[in-house]
Amino acid sequence: MPTVTRSDCTEIDATERFRIVYDESTNLIEGNITLVDINFNACQGINNRNNDLWHYMGRLFYEGKIENTQWGEAGRIITNSDCKAAVRAQYDSMGLEYGYDYDKSTFTFVAGGGELKVTERFGHQAFLTAMFEHSETAPSDANANPLDATPILLRTCAECRESHKKVFYRRLTPMPADKDLLYCITDTRGDCGGFNKWGVDFTLHSTYDDAVKGDNAWACPNNSFNYDAPFDGECSPTGARVRNQWTILHWSSPPQKNVGFYVNMAEGTVITEVETAAEGALRIQVEDEFVSEDIGLDTRVEGRVRLDEDGKIYVTGGGHNVWHNNDNFHFYHKDATGDFDITVNVAKFSNIVNSNAKAGIMLRASTAHDSEYISALLSGGKGLRFQKRGSKGNWSHNVGTFDPNPHRPTVWLRLFKHMTTVDMYWSEDGNNWTSGGSTNMIFPEDSFQLGLFVNAHDYNWASEGTFDNFVVNSYNAPSAAPSISAAPTSWEPNMYIGESQENVNYLPGETQTRVTNDAGSGIDGDVDSFWYRAFQRPSSNAFEAVVSVDYMGGWFDGAKGGIMVRDGTGASAANAFVGIYPKSDTGVISQSRNTEGGDTVRHKSLYVEGEKAFVKLSYDGSGTLVAQYKAVESDEWQDIENGTTNITFGDKLLVGVAVTGGGWNNYVDFRYSNFEITDL
Repeated sequence: MPTVTRSDCTEIDATERFRIVYDESTNLIEGNITLVDINFNACQGINNRNNDLWHYMGRLFYEGKIENTQWGEAGRIITNSDCKAAVRAQYDSMGLEYGYDYDKSTFTFVAGGGELKVTERFGHQAFLTAMFEHSETAPSDANANPLDATPILLRTCAECRESHKKVFYRRLTPMPADKDLLYCITDTRGDCGGFNKWGVDFTLHSTYDDAVKGDNAWACPNNSFNYDAPFDGECSPTGARVRNQWTILHWSSPPQKNVGFYVNMAEGTVITEVETAAEGALRIQVEDEFVSEDIGLDTRVEGRVRLDEDGKIYVTGGGHNVWHNNDNFHFYHKDATGDFDITVNVAKFSNIVNSNAKAGIMLRASTAHDSEYISALLSGGKGLRFQKRGSKGNWSHNVGTFDPNPHRPTVWLRLFKHMTTVDMYWSEDGNNWTSGGSTNMIFPEDSFQLGLFVNAHDYNWASEGTFDNFVVNSYNAPSAAPSISAAPTSWEPNMYIGESQENVNYLPGETQTRVTNDAGSGIDGDVDSFWYRAFQRPSSNAFEAVVSVDYMGGWFDGAKGGIMVRDGTGASAANAFVGIYPKSDTGVISQSRNTEGGDTVRHKSLYVEGEKAFVKLSYDGSGTLVAQYKAVESDEWQDIENGTTNITFGDKLLVGVAVTGGGWNNYVDFRYSNFEITDL
């Protein structure tokens, strides 16, 4: 259907005179025209809109001279605001696809906007690898300066001037690994922190051949690139200033919206994109095949999975969080049942805008947003997590959290599922493993989804996880251990239990250890939130644990610090605690939760001067714990009334120092010394 933005119209005003003569004798009538005066005037339309065909037809409709369908048809042809939509509708009716038919044997789409957006953009690491390692003109050494070969980035622009419809960016220098060159080019103003300067780091060209050879580089007005006009800098082949040919992809209305960016790497050869579950909805999943899928009710920025021929897996994912009872993230997964030993190297976690972003391994009962799951993950800035949701619709909690400072950019992760137990490990090198905890996890019918996931912790962003050495080994229990050559060798004692702000400062000294900052919201009720320095012990071995609480600077209701014996890292795990409770000069307190999920019972509180004391928990190896204290080291140990409790432990238990501020943003300053665990 043809469309026009406007159609003028005229109407005729005519004056005519006629002379008629009747001859009675012959009975004849003779007539002729004596005057014809014709004026062409603007047609008169509704709403005082003249010389406008659509408004004129509106007048004809209201005068009853045409049907409403005729007026509507005219409105679809004559349109000032919907011309592009009309053109798109016409293309659709003809089976034509809107976009740029680029040469896929030479170029790969990496980012775009509007009608030229083919898929979601490449992440930081995937783009750097494509540009500097896999492009047809990749340098032999991506770190050499200058480069001995120059990778090319093509930008196409549908509505740009003819000279700017196809522009080739020729990269001359290496790019630091921590700088996101693609984002700098497509979404920011400036020179990327000094690493994307015209004439130094790149030149622009009108043809691919010129870009490869470095011929006929563009010039800029007054030899000055305008960094407020990203990519082209208002430059041109002649050096004349050309305005408004640039874009910022995340803007809603940039000067140019329909643009595409392409690296000179053959598409679908070295790096291939995995079809998403939505795109392949009618395709039957092949057994043992991984699929790419957004999980959750609100993933505004779609995730993608791209596979590198060298074995790397690039996963981009958006979504607000994987937490509470509502998850939004991207999942690269397959159907699984039974027991597995899964390892992966999170080689790089990039495009991070929130420290709670997540990347790692996940086992998940289903793709529902509130499904039960368990995961081993690297966060964007808060260390490692062993995290789970034990039942559908319930809230998530951290089974173990550790190593928050300094920020860790890479780590090896491992999940070992055997029957209803899942163990988590982490490693610096993939050989020597540190235990991150163990928990029970039951999947319905022992069936679940197994794979890798990424979450940006931001609705409008996508973070990228670069995974390497992803190995999924089936495991047939019983057996001595999974992969004995890589058996865990150590235990990470510092962790957070339950939902907490996770910003404790752990400051060990020669004679005294200090724990400061927000240390969780409490050790009370049926769920806990605190910092824990704990050590694993066989539950069949008797021991006693002693600590000297030297100072407790946290006078908020619920603040506590002392010794805890606990049945695992779950937020509602059974436990016994003895320590200092400074609220209203309470002093020493003994309390316990005898069963998982039960209420915490306070057995006794005793006043001690200065809010400091020695406290001890003794365990007999069969479930009985006894709490004792003394005010100074030379005193005898005193039993605490009702301080004996019985707890049924699993094969292992935890014993260590527990500290909580008693509420969000409640600062605590806990100092202790002489912490010892002695076998009995």
